[in-house]
Parts: sequence; structure tokens; C-alpha cells
Amino acid sequence: MIKDILNSPTNVLAGILLRLMAACVNLRPGIKKYLRSTDGWIDFTLGIKTVNNSVNRAISFKNGKATVLDHIPQNSDCRLVFTDEATLREMISLPPNEVMNLLLKNRLITEGNMSYLGVFNFLLSVLLKDKQISTMLKQQEEEKAKNESTKVKACKNAPDQKAKVQRMKAPSIDPGVKFLDDPYLPEYSLDDFPRIKKFHRNHFSIKPEICAERPAILTEWFRKNGFEFRKDGSAWEPELRQGYAFKYLMEKKLPIIAEDDLIAGTTTTKPIGVVIYPDTSGTLIWGELLTTPYRSLNRYDISEETVRVLHHEVFPYWAKRNVREWVRMKYDNPLCQKLDERFAVYFLWKTVALSHTICDFPKLFRLGTKGIIKEIEEELLKVDPSETGRIATLNGMILCLEGLASYSKNLSRQAMIEAGKTGDPERKKELLKISEICAKVPENPCETLYEAISCLWIGWIGVHMENTNAGFSLGRLDQWLQPYFAADITKLETRADKDAYIKKAIELVSCFYMRCTDHLPLIPDIGNYLFGGSSSDQAITLGGITPEGEDAVNDMTYIFLKVTEILGIRDPNVNARYNRDKNSDTYLKRLSEVNLITTATPSIHNDTAVMKSLEEFSYPIEDLRDWSATGCVEPTLSGKHIGHTNCMMMNMVAALEMALNNGLHPLMKLSVGPKTGDDFDSFEAFFNAFTEQFRFLIDNSVKYNNMLGQAHSVIRPTPFISALISDGIKTGVDVTKGGARHNSSGAACIGLADITDSMMAIKKLVFDEKKVSFAKIKDTIRTNFEADPALHAMVRKKVPLFGSGSEEALQIANRITRFAHDCYGAYRNFRGGPYTAGFWSMSNHVAFGSLTGALPSGRLAGKAFTPGLTPEAHASRNLLDNIRDVSGLDPLNMNNNIAFNVKVVPSAADSHEDSVEHIYSYVKTYSNLGGMQMQFNVVSTDTLRDAMLNPENYQHLLVRISGYNAYFTTLNRDMQIELIERAEYGI
Repeated sequence: MIKDILNSPTNVLAGILLRLMAACVNLRPGIKKYLRSTDGWIDFTLGIKTVNNSVNRAISFKNGKATVLDHIPQNSDCRLVFTDEATLREMISLPPNEVMNLLLKNRLITEGNMSYLGVFNFLLSVLLKDKQISTMLKQQEEEKAKNESTKVKACKNAPDQKAKVQRMKAPSIDPGVKFLDDPYLPEYSLDDFPRIKKFHRNHFSIKPEICAERPAILTEWFRKNGFEFRKDGSAWEPELRQGYAFKYLMEKKLPIIAEDDLIAGTTTTKPIGVVIYPDTSGTLIWGELLTTPYRSLNRYDISEETVRVLHHEVFPYWAKRNVREWVRMKYDNPLCQKLDERFAVYFLWKTVALSHTICDFPKLFRLGTKGIIKEIEEELLKVDPSETGRIATLNGMILCLEGLASYSKNLSRQAMIEAGKTGDPERKKELLKISEICAKVPENPCETLYEAISCLWIGWIGVHMENTNAGFSLGRLDQWLQPYFAADITKLETRADKDAYIKKAIELVSCFYMRCTDHLPLIPDIGNYLFGGSSSDQAITLGGITPEGEDAVNDMTYIFLKVTEILGIRDPNVNARYNRDKNSDTYLKRLSEVNLITTATPSIHNDTAVMKSLEEFSYPIEDLRDWSATGCVEPTLSGKHIGHTNCMMMNMVAALEMALNNGLHPLMKLSVGPKTGDDFDSFEAFFNAFTEQFRFLIDNSVKYNNMLGQAHSVIRPTPFISALISDGIKTGVDVTKGGARHNSSGAACIGLADITDSMMAIKKLVFDEKKVSFAKIKDTIRTNFEADPALHAMVRKKVPLFGSGSEEALQIANRITRFAHDCYGAYRNFRGGPYTAGFWSMSNHVAFGSLTGALPSGRLAGKAFTPGLTPEAHASRNLLDNIRDVSGLDPLNMNNNIAFNVKVVPSAADSHEDSVEHIYSYVKTYSNLGGMQMQFNVVSTDTLRDAMLNPENYQHLLVRISGYNAYFTTLNRDMQIELIERAEYGI
């Protein structure tokens, strides 16, 4: 048997290929050089095997020499496990991006340190770069041909094209609007702001580029000063270490003022930069460094120097110093981690970031870094000298705030230098003003709107220099900036001066929006399938009520809405609170109009329902009323809460598949879940089997999340944002360890409609009407309904679905959400806070769907789940049925919010005002019925099909996925098809 394995053709081939690779490394200095880092040789051993061990080989790299082994040693750093020999042979000819897709499809499994898989793929890329690029370009041609073969209807009078030439006037003025004669500001368009129009054009024309500035500066500091230990051998307090490193980074960071911009500072050194965070997920791009400019979706440019810096100086240092590998080493690669790395049952965002929160920017505006440092110094006087951890944390905060002020002063000096060089008098005046502002803020309190927006942006750069740019959000900017707008405009006497100031305020906010587009999160190609098209998801929240319970809609609310309308960009992610008891119809109609014009934004939240969902936590009423959306749609208490509301994406349908297969997950071929049986004598028995499997997945995901939380507190605590979140200073505890006033973690539960419909099919056809046996359902699912198309038709046509108006389906949906809420709520996170359950999906409903077989609901294998908790497209032809069912879900079970997606298309006969009125009526009805959140795609299926075929004509086409916006043409084919196949309703 062993002899047969060793002599299998694929095992022999693997040995030959590894020896060829070893020979290239050993004999060619131009290849060998890639094994040397700043810290010495990159040493690792990588094994290659099949599940049945018909292939078992390894290659070891040590001291610059490669050696091929006839078996995989126990201490190998990374192992590639293929489901069969055919997959291994296929992998040999694939580019790095497709290798990652084998992982997604569970045809390839990694064991051990994934960073070393990146090194191995990088070395392969060095050897096979031309062939890989040729293959990638060929793939793109094949994809284009596939799209061209799709039947596409001509697109006429697309609603977005029609809407952009029309604007409404406000029917009335809200009580909080003091200075705008018409809060809809219909007289302004993008053409009125040449500077912004240029930035907008650049946004769509400049190719993003990977930037090494942040990781290079930080790695340089850690290499000189130590990471785990100081140079003198004493252990670092992580918060103090991070404070020193952050200050060093901000002092060394290039002070760049983008051409013609009114706001100083940039996230990276590139016009649009991809930020690298090697202590979390950065090394996942290692194997793609040479090919990212050529991949099909979301390409990144990268210079030879950046490749050199990342490969030789940065990534080797962090190969074992990242949160994923910290957990693997400390907890011996636990099952909960293995499940995450298979991608099929859950995906934990904490491997990437501890994000999705909102800093107390009003405090920064009010006190400046100098005032906050004074507060910290006063707290330090109260600390007992024996409390070394608290002292280190508070000093780390001071260092970070000093670093932020230093960066701003560097920007001030740079603006002064550029003012001296420019020959344009107007630009010189602007630069001198920028220099003046940056010399003042954020070190000192803000007094004007311009100062506050500049302070906000510089603080925002600081947030992203410390923390991964994935879902950190901006909060209630209309509330926080209104006092500065009011203070400025009340000083003006003439109507002309006030009008000019309002126009300048629109321009400043537009500059801020466009600054927010100067960076992108790092997405390895596998991410284009997990969460394709997503930007950094920097949520802004507008409207609602004040902490005192009054109407919060004000002048700045409408200025932000105007900017959202004229720009129509995917990020910032604008969320609007609507409180039906306090907010006006004028405000709600404006939200509806902006949705119509942009085709996809803002998302609209029922203030009352969201606050009701959070009542169980007994938050102080003023904190509860001050909630903001973060990331996609999730609620957090502004400036006082570490909610990490996207700690995990949970595939609830995986639990259904495991219940159907007695604990076995079909794709992973792992029998890891509890043994709940192969057959059931009642619906209750099957439902209980589902909840047992779901509980198993929740339990494992929570375990891993808590381990990752501990890893973050060691690898990357956050003294900067700890200084800007209540009560970080008062407790002297970093917020990664629970120092915030409020703590929680939020899950996104994916597949609610798919599970509900499957449960209804089993209940009705198997147990209530006894038209088919449970065994028959299972057997037919295994064949993707090919063995019994009549059963497929019965399931699709005879079972009342969620969204059809069926009270029974709604009861089952509420039962599932209640179980998820109660099960998550029984756990506590690493920071001591509760878990919350939400029902939105980012874009994982497509990725998880592609990894899932056929379902009892009639959904076929590989098809996307419904987005968020949106009903199935064929549930009803009447949107009001959808609205009634979704609004009938109990918000008490959904304390991490929801995403309800609706695709509507105005009639050609409707006027602009008619279309706005229809959208307004849908939202108003939904809100009155108690629905939590609603978001629109106001674009026809024909338009989407045309955009798929002719992407060059639809570069700006904005769509709402499930909680975030994306440009349709940047999405993978599966996501585009999912959007096309959503139910379309006329308005």
C-alpha cells in the first residue's frame, strides 16, 4: 500500500516539480535572493498531500537552500491538502488568485501558518510570472465571452439617467433647519463645483496602488525596539509599545496635500492607496504581489520597490506575529479556527480587524489633543504606582495624541512650503489657510466648520494608521458639525455672503467625502468572492433624534444629503435614521429622492425599531438615542461603545445542511457537528436538529472570536482610539480589553429566508400534508432536483414562503431569529460584553451560496442565498407582501440590525415627483408597520444586464448589496447575477 502511494503518478510528478523548484532556488541567484529577508533567511517547510495520502511530499527552505522531502515532517509550517490528485494537477497550472479560489471551494485545505503558503505562492509566481499573467488574461477574455453570450435586452431610459436632470423643492422646512431657505438645495449640482468634479473624475479613473508606507515605518520601529521584548530583554506592555510605534509612524508619515484639495493629509502616499496591515491579514496578499495588476476584479498596481519592501522587509517579520498565527500557536490550531479557514460555515472578521466602532470626534473638536492629554495626565496622578498596566496604557494614549498633533504640524509646514512655490494667487491663499488650520487643529479646540472637518479628517487618518480600514465609521456628522456651521453663518450679515458660505460648506463636505475615497482595504483575490466590490464601509449617520429626544434633522443633515446626491459614490456609506414621531415628511421625501437619484443610497433605518432592539441592554436613554450605524447597517452607541458589530459572518444554512446529514457538512466532508439523526418523525424533531447544529457553529465561532479578541489585545491594542472612546481614559484600560463604557460583539446571520422557506417545505410537504417522505426530500436534494423535477415544481409553487404574506412562514422566521438571538446572547466576549445577532449579509450570501448544495426550498446548488433577510424573488409579485412579512419580524430578536433589499423601477409615465412619492410611501408604510431597515436599488434589471455586457458605459452605476454600496461593474459575475435575479417591482 505504501509503495503504491509513493509510486502514484501524481506523487512522482509532485516530487519532480518540487525538485525543479528546489534546483531553481539553489542554482539561480536571481531566485535565491527572494529567500533572504532583512532579518535573515526565510526558513519554512511546506507539505503537499492528498486527503487519502496518495501524494505526500514536502519542500524545506533553510539557510537559503531548498530540499525536497519524500514525506511531510510533523513540524512542517504549512501543509496543502488536496481533495484528490486531479485538484493537485489542476493547481499546478493556476495563477495565485485561482489557487485561493480552490481554498474557497474546499478543494484545497491549508493546515498551519497561512503566511508561508503566501511565500510559497510568491516563489512560484517568480518562476512562472509570465505564464500566470497569460493565464489570467485568458481568463478575462473567457469571462467577457461568457457575458457576451448572455441574452441582454437593450436598455432604454434607465431611471438613473432620467432622474439626474430633475430636482425637487422642499415642501416645508424642518424646525432644526435655521439657515437654508430650501433645505433640498435644488440649485446645486456637481457642475457648480469644478474642483469636486475633478476629484470625482479621478476617483473613477485612477487605478488603486498598494502602499508600503505604513507597514514599512512600523516594522522599522519594531525591528529596532523589539516587539515582544524591549532591547534590554524586559517585556513590553503592548499598549505602551503601540503608543511609541504610532507616534513614530505619524512623525515619519509623509505630509501630503493632494493637488487642489482644501483638506490636508492622505491615508497613503498614493492618490488611491491600498493600506497594508501585516499584523492581521496583510500577509494574505504575499503570493499575489506580482499578479495583482492583472487579476480580473479590483486590480491593484504595485511598484517593484513596494514588492521589495513587503517581501524582504515587512512580511517575513510578521509571518508569525499576526493575530491568526498567535491563536494557532497559543491554542494549537483549534477546531474553531480550522472551521473558519474552510470558509464554508463562518468567516470571522476579527482575523482582519477589531473595527466597526465610532470614536468620540466631538471630544476631539472640543478639547483638541492638548486638552485630552491634560485629562489623561490628571488621571495618571490618581493611579497607584503599582498599577503598571494602567500607567502604560495611559502613557500609550498620550504618545498617540502627540503623534497625531505632530503629523498635523508637518502638514502645516508642508502647506506653507507649497504656498511659497505656487504661482496661482488663489491656490496660495488656500494653502496658507490650510497651513493655519493644521497648525491649530487637532492640537487645539475647533472654532469653525473648516477647522472641524480638517480635524475630523486628520483624526480619521490616525484611526486608520492604528486600525484596519474595514468598517470603522464616522458617526453622526450632521449633529456634530451643525454647531460649527451655525457659528460661522451667524457671523455673516448679507444673504449673498450666507449663500456663498452654504456653497463653501457643500464644497468642504464634498472634499471630505472624496478624501474618504483615497484608500481601499486590502482584498486578496479570494475576497472578491467573499465581499466583492466593498470599499472601507465608512458609515455616516444622519437624522433621527437628539440625545434629549428632539428632532435631530438640521442644516447639515441636508448638506450631507446634497453631497451624497451630487457625488453618488459608494463610500462613505450613508445611513439615515428616520423617527416617525419626530422627523418630518419633508425629510423622508428627501431621503427618497436621494435614493432615486443615486440609485442606491442612503440606507433608511426606523429609529424606533432599532432603539427597541437595544432596550434589553438597559443603556442610558441619552446613549441609546445617540446611536449610529457602523460598517454596513449595525447600531453602535456613538463614541462610547466597542461593539465590533461585524465580528463574524455566520452561514446559518450550513446548520441546515448539517441537520439534513446527521452533523456532516457536505462540502467540507467533515462530520463535526452533533449526531442529530438521519430521519425524523416530526417537524419539531427536525427543527431541534437544526438548532443543535446551529448552536454548535455558534459555540465554535464564539470561541474563536474570543481567542482572536485576546490576540488583538496582545498583538495590536489601540491606545489611540482608547483615548477617544468613553471610558478608556477613566478606566485606564485599552478598549481591546474592555475599557469602553459599553462592550458587545455582533454577528451577521446569513440565509434567514432560505432556511425559513426550507423549513416550510419540510413542514408542509413531509409532515403536514405527507406528500413526500423525508428520505425522498434528502435524496432529491442530493441530485440537485434532477431526479425529481416534479418535486422541484411542487416545492416552488405549492409552499407558502416568507414574504408571501403567510403567517406560518413569518412565525417560523421569528422562531429562527429568536433562537439566534437567545443563543448568541448566552455568551460573553473577551471584553466582557454580550453577543448580538443581526440579519444582513454584506455579500457573503453569494459566496456562502456558491458553497452550498440544493435546499428543500427548491433553491438549486451553488445559487446565491437571498441578500440580508430579503424574501425570495418569487415569494410574491406584490412588494407589500414582502413589506408586511419583513416588518412582522420582532426587532427584539435582531439587536444587530437587518438588511432588507428592495429593487424598484419607476414607470416611464411617472414624473420625478411621482417616483419620489412612491418610494416615500413604501418607506412610510414599512416604518409604520414596525420594520427596522430598508434599502433600495432603483435600477432596472435590463439596465443591470446591459451593464454586465457593456461595463465601459456604466462605470458610475451604484448598487446596494446587503448593507453596503458597490459599483456594479466591480462585482464578480455571481454577484452581478444575484442582483439581476432580485425581484423587480414597479413604483
